[in-house]
Amino acid sequence: MDLRYLYAVADAVPRAWRPPREGVEGACVIAVRIHSLTLVSSPVPGRPLATPRLVARHQEIVAGLLDARAVLPFPPGTTVAESAIGAWVERRLPRLRAALDEVADCVEITVRLLRLDAAPARDRASGERLRALADHLVERAGLPQWRYRPSARDGWAASLAFLVPRGDVPAFLAHIAPVASRAEGLAVVPTGPSAPWSFAPSLDEASIARAG
Repeated sequence: MDLRYLYAVADAVPRAWRPPREGVEGACVIAVRIHSLTLVSSPVPGRPLATPRLVARHQEIVAGLLDARAVLPFPPGTTVAESAIGAWVERRLPRLRAALDEVADCVEITVRLLRLDAAPARDRASGERLRALADHLVERAGLPQWRYRPSARDGWAASLAFLVPRGDVPAFLAHIAPVASRAEGLAVVPTGPSAPWSFAPSLDEASIARAG
């Protein structure tokens, strides 16, 4: 079955933007306009495995869309039947538009929180320290949209994803710097900007049915 591998959907892509020559597994990258949105995809003969190399290429192509007004990345490995792509987008169009409006003119900044000691044990108190630090960062940032994710190794690390207006990134980093400098025994490492991976909605059939 012929499939489309999906990278992202974007709104108001700059005119100068052109799809990269090569996508995942050497496939060409195409951009199609659907209801004023730009769907970026690759034709593939079958669903590829989400290897580290594939994920990295997927992320590179999404990163190339950061200058669009809004971009929603799809999870690596997302495929849709070639013959069904129009209906697939149509079914999700209201949710796509709403999500694009929510992230418009914003980027994601990820702040990683890491213990500086090498103790491997799971430690509830350490996990609470990470969460308390995250709460301080959220308060200091003053942004309404954020996501907190502890690592699988409780108390070892965590991350915060913030949805930041693209023009406010320097101010955001300045706001959280005092908290980061006082975090004894913990490293606070901002990364980004990137596409709003943490703020893209689920688009599987079950979630669409619940939203409807």
